[in-house]
Amino acid sequence: MRLSDLLENLYDFELRADPSMNVSQISSDSRSILKNGLFIAIDGTHHDGHDFISDAVKNGAAAALVSRRDSVPEGFPYVLVPDTRVAEAYVWDNWYGHPTKNMKVVAVTGTNGKTSTVFMLKSIFEKAGHRVGMITTVRAEVGGRVIGTFGGSSVSDAAGAMTTPDPEYLYGTAFAMKQAGADVLVFEASSHALSLHKTDPITPDVAVFTNLSEEHLDYHGTMENYFRAKSSLAEKAKVLVVNADDAYMSGIPELYPNKEAITYSANAENRTRPPADVTALRIIRHGVAGVEYICFSKDAVFTVRSKIPGNFTVYNSLAAITAALAAGVGAEHARDGIASLTGVDGRLEAVPLGAPFTVFIDYAHTPDALENLLRTVREMREPGQKITLLFGCGGDRDRSKRRKMGAVASALADLVIVTSDNSRSEDADAIITEIVSGIDKEKPHCVIRDRREAIEYAVMTAEAGDVLLLAGKGHEKYEITRDGKKPFDEAQTVRSAFEKRKNKER
Repeated sequence: MRLSDLLENLYDFELRADPSMNVSQISSDSRSILKNGLFIAIDGTHHDGHDFISDAVKNGAAAALVSRRDSVPEGFPYVLVPDTRVAEAYVWDNWYGHPTKNMKVVAVTGTNGKTSTVFMLKSIFEKAGHRVGMITTVRAEVGGRVIGTFGGSSVSDAAGAMTTPDPEYLYGTAFAMKQAGADVLVFEASSHALSLHKTDPITPDVAVFTNLSEEHLDYHGTMENYFRAKSSLAEKAKVLVVNADDAYMSGIPELYPNKEAITYSANAENRTRPPADVTALRIIRHGVAGVEYICFSKDAVFTVRSKIPGNFTVYNSLAAITAALAAGVGAEHARDGIASLTGVDGRLEAVPLGAPFTVFIDYAHTPDALENLLRTVREMREPGQKITLLFGCGGDRDRSKRRKMGAVASALADLVIVTSDNSRSEDADAIITEIVSGIDKEKPHCVIRDRREAIEYAVMTAEAGDVLLLAGKGHEKYEITRDGKKPFDEAQTVRSAFEKRKNKER
């Protein structure tokens, strides 16, 4: 592709290279650059790509995309831009021929509920006859086929495992989905991705704002910065779908008064503000079998039934329904799409055992998500049932939430087992100490550092009727420590522990 074509939609750049130059490859890794490649110098979280331009030149690069002129070897062709991260997103979008163009695009952002909302939207759009591409923390897929994103991220642990992939993989995945016939794209937009401009070339038809609670402050610094990153999704979106019950997100329509904003609420009785556009007018059922409520909007009134339990399911389904209606989907398809979805990987996911107790796996890894999870299970449980919560906190991540999660855990669980959860480069014992500092010492709790041993202990000691909650890992199939990343299947660990228990009881 010609260099000039790769620079399409970049309006602020200085070109010191032949615009007709043929570019055979793009890379921000000097080690993988090939002959006639364009090297993008990214100032990353650990390394600055400008320091490796000379290596890229040796490996055959034909030109460099830079934000500092003085970093370019004398006489070497370059393109100077204010921010190479912004430019990188447009370059990859151009490389793949603007794959999201002419697709219906819905982007979902917020602290909690993004993945579930995207899964629900996919189900709704499919009921309406669309072929849907979906990009989530769990996986990317189209038409039931998983699309490998393959790439690592400057703010992620694993290839293809980040919420919103880096531009090379984001636009490559969207291209693969379009090639597979997708006419709708629904994806999670993380605060990291938004602040790093990964999604800048995408114009969402609908942007969904679920909620905002404390998370990623190790990266953003303050809640105000975190909110600013999330709310920036509104800048290019055509229609905004906003949770009117969330203290932060409810303010977005005022920030963007020229945008069409549609609000949703699960608190129809709140008289302190104008009624939302879409509401859960009356919750009929709320328990282990799922939720049922009356959805009311100016255009339709219908009963919503979901097999997924939890108050958060009311909010997630309302977000998906409101976004679908805003995108032109009929109410009957919204209703049927929610009803047909049986669950989301790692989100209050039951582990079938045939045991006298129940085990759920959930991705909750923030104080707010953990509190919602525990309150949901408390509402679902039968009288006398005990809740055992097993959880940890990730290393190299926001430390301020650890004590808070310990406090939430001991306040709402009957027994707390504190263990490890992707300690990364940090000392697992130090992380656990911070969690335990928030626990009420009068409440039953214990520490078992090794997560496999902790799960085995929980399963071996569970009594009839108990509910075991394993929080934090959800869909993840790995554990990350100072020694690297190793396979770890939490559900399989539970099953193995239960087999050991049965053998012991024989």
